[in-house]
Amino acid sequence: MRLTFYGGAQEVGRVCMLLEEGPKNLMLDCGIKLGETTEYPLIHEDELLRIRNISVSHAHLDHSGYLPHVYSKKARPKIFMTKPTRDLIGVLLSDYQRIQAAKHEGKKLFGSKDVDDVMRDARIIEYLEPFQADFKVQFHSAGHIMGSAMTMIENGPKKILFSGDICMRKTRVLDPCERGLSAETLIVENTYGTKEDILPSYRESYQKMISIIKETVDKGGHIIIPSFAVGRAQEVLLALDDYMRSGAIPPMKIFMDGMIGKAMKIYRHNAIYANDDIKKRILMSEDDPFKSPNFHHPRSKTREDVLKEPCIIVTTSGMLSGGPVLFYLEKLAHDPRNAIIFVGYQAEGTTGNKVLQNEKKIQIYGKEVELKLRIESIRLSGHADFNELIQYIRSVKGLKRVFLMHGEKSELKDSIDKDYDVIVPRQLETYAI
Repeated sequence: MRLTFYGGAQEVGRVCMLLEEGPKNLMLDCGIKLGETTEYPLIHEDELLRIRNISVSHAHLDHSGYLPHVYSKKARPKIFMTKPTRDLIGVLLSDYQRIQAAKHEGKKLFGSKDVDDVMRDARIIEYLEPFQADFKVQFHSAGHIMGSAMTMIENGPKKILFSGDICMRKTRVLDPCERGLSAETLIVENTYGTKEDILPSYRESYQKMISIIKETVDKGGHIIIPSFAVGRAQEVLLALDDYMRSGAIPPMKIFMDGMIGKAMKIYRHNAIYANDDIKKRILMSEDDPFKSPNFHHPRSKTREDVLKEPCIIVTTSGMLSGGPVLFYLEKLAHDPRNAIIFVGYQAEGTTGNKVLQNEKKIQIYGKEVELKLRIESIRLSGHADFNELIQYIRSVKGLKRVFLMHGEKSELKDSIDKDYDVIVPRQLETYAI
């Protein structure tokens, strides 16, 4: 068996690997890397035509965004994913198609038909349900976002486990990833792969958020929370609602903007994939956490109602690479009473990363905007941190070989290479398994 990395090696984004043996092959994820420019997997277009199967670990575009490009090249592989992933991909790919069409001024890289074809052909697979994709494959819960999956591949006696993105902690919506699986080879993400990447508890992070919100509201300011539409937004919104109900946060409107509202509906429709706490709230009471009266949508395109009085705005995009957050930032950046709270990973080169690196002037809609508002970062993550990754790796039974990917910097190798054959792969390199 051979494993080739077309993306995701020593970087966060555009995850795309090909596992093959003879004519058999399975592509593990099919993502893009969003930033000032969009980066695609380094696979030649002619190669796409021979791809027979693609499994998708979860809906985020850095794992799924290249699918319509594959279809635009007339390739027709079998595509496998969980139901929540299929539902969420429909929203994310449609939005991505609209943005890329506008950016390329009609010279579109793919069309809405390609997105429709991906959605039509996607095969829904439940957790623990074995399926054939040239190899025997099974999905296991990854805990990262709703529907996220670890992928177990069996080929005779060989077992290869691809982690996808994993979370080791129970969150407001999801249980942690499954542990204790058996595999000879592990392909594992290490977004937080350095010794400094030790995340605080959710309680500590939210206490800091509560403090910032109260101080900002006391001054009469607005709070902007840039967020990924899928995953982080739902966790943050449900936490804000809980704290507001308990009195920890003063009552005010919580606005959702961008695709977050659509993602919330999909989460609600797939609540069977949530943890037992969520299911009990929905099934055993009328307390539906996804339909709180504290949640609001802007009433008009001008968003005048949002800007009128102090409120919390949870909006896309999470890295300030586009979306409604730029509108709010342009309108609110000049006032030091306001605050922006980052709650997610800010990849190198993104506007969000530049703001966190203390750049005080950024470009929004072609004009320079000076940032006078309060800038804060809360360490909330749907990823395992450095110590949790070590725990996860050590939980895999019979493990001999570890590929560390989906991380810009990694110090994990030094911590585990006395026990395993550890490889930090390079783009376009092929490794024997």
